[in-house]
Amino acid sequence: MEKKVLIIGAGPAGLAAAYKLCLKGIEVHLFESHPTSVGGLSKTIEYKGFSFDIGGHRFYSKSEEVKEFWHEIMGDQFLKRKRLSRIYFEKKFFNYPLELSDVLLKINPLRSISFLLSYLKATCTSHLEAHSLEDWLTQHFGKELYKTFFKGYSEKVWGRSCREISADWAAQRINDFNVKELILQLMKKIIPFGRSGDQVKTLLASFDYPEKGPGMLWDKVAQEVTKMGGKIHLGHRVEGLSKDEKGWEVRFTQGNQSVLGTHVISTFPIRELITQMQPPITSPLKDQIDDIQYRDFITVVLMFKQRESFPDNWIYIHDKSVKVARIQNYKNWSPKMVPSVEYTSYGLEYFCQEGDEFWNQTDEELFELAKREIKKIKLPFNEEELDFKVLKIPKAYPVYDHRHRERLEILKKDLLLYPGLHLAGRNGMHRYNNQDHSIKTAFLCVDNIMANESIYDPWNVNQDAIYLEK
Repeated sequence: MEKKVLIIGAGPAGLAAAYKLCLKGIEVHLFESHPTSVGGLSKTIEYKGFSFDIGGHRFYSKSEEVKEFWHEIMGDQFLKRKRLSRIYFEKKFFNYPLELSDVLLKINPLRSISFLLSYLKATCTSHLEAHSLEDWLTQHFGKELYKTFFKGYSEKVWGRSCREISADWAAQRINDFNVKELILQLMKKIIPFGRSGDQVKTLLASFDYPEKGPGMLWDKVAQEVTKMGGKIHLGHRVEGLSKDEKGWEVRFTQGNQSVLGTHVISTFPIRELITQMQPPITSPLKDQIDDIQYRDFITVVLMFKQRESFPDNWIYIHDKSVKVARIQNYKNWSPKMVPSVEYTSYGLEYFCQEGDEFWNQTDEELFELAKREIKKIKLPFNEEELDFKVLKIPKAYPVYDHRHRERLEILKKDLLLYPGLHLAGRNGMHRYNNQDHSIKTAFLCVDNIMANESIYDPWNVNQDAIYLEK
């Protein structure tokens, strides 16, 4: 049989893999459980003339291949957007990334000194191995800064103690705190000198964004895949996949329908994959399926008639007095995300677990909560022509517990027993990948398929990434 690739999941990784395979003339079948749309967590929702993301998706990458892919699809429909985000804490807004001068102006001087002394004390133990998120943050920021800025927000997002989250998550997502750099930053405000840091500031200052949201790009990718002969099957929920001498067979919940292929690229959650594989996994991983966990979230979108809005693209809400964790300002992502300049829309993001008490609240209850909290934070808001939309997103974030690394190592060994099966994307690899990292893992899977061997390791994507945000 000539190469025939079956792709599970039409999110960024699945669609990117399908596009690259079609360019190479490979037969592709892509299966998506959603009945009407593609894009996964990067789809754009449209409602009564408003458009909004699931989260926020900046388009920037260190990978030239990924950037070329984006621009090849979007052409001149990318906007260059100014980036602004801040932290709301104790009724004040702090610049993000943090600026020492900004912090000193807004925090009591004695408190600032306690942060610095705590940090200096932490440098004495920075050589110790960090096991938990609490260990890592305390060693890199100091106990006082950890307790003040990071502990409450992290536990709001993850719904568990920082002691229960693996240090691997922080090592992947957070840059080292550099006091010397912040002091230099303050000195340059007082006495300008040199040009160091200009490039980083430029990169931080802006990002690309499709004029009608990220879903615009993925809809275009789907169209291109179809034009090149790829088959996209919506409303197909996988219920099993198996490997024998004939190749890979993927089965669906719709009757006895199944498809045969030479390779499978899976982007759907690992927990489901493990339970559906035949022959079944026999390693210790089969007994740890329930420990592979996810964090879910709800976005309450408020849409109203008002020109004025806050200047940020989004705000992190570290304040303990409200439950909301992050607020998107969709108009500042693109002016075409609202019907006209007369309107504004905010997305209030709440983290929870699917099926818990918060998740099970009615849309009206969540709407009332969002209104109370937006008023409490005192962001520009009125109720003229007010409407709302509630989005409930399961399995949005893979949880990194203390056995996360161990389970992934077992999984990598298990995959050697299933030649032709490739994992890509955030849920497909149970890794907190950004959109560009998910795409890159898909591209490497395609390269391996074309080479008939594993010449690239997708698991290395995002291992050595140097983040511009601190």
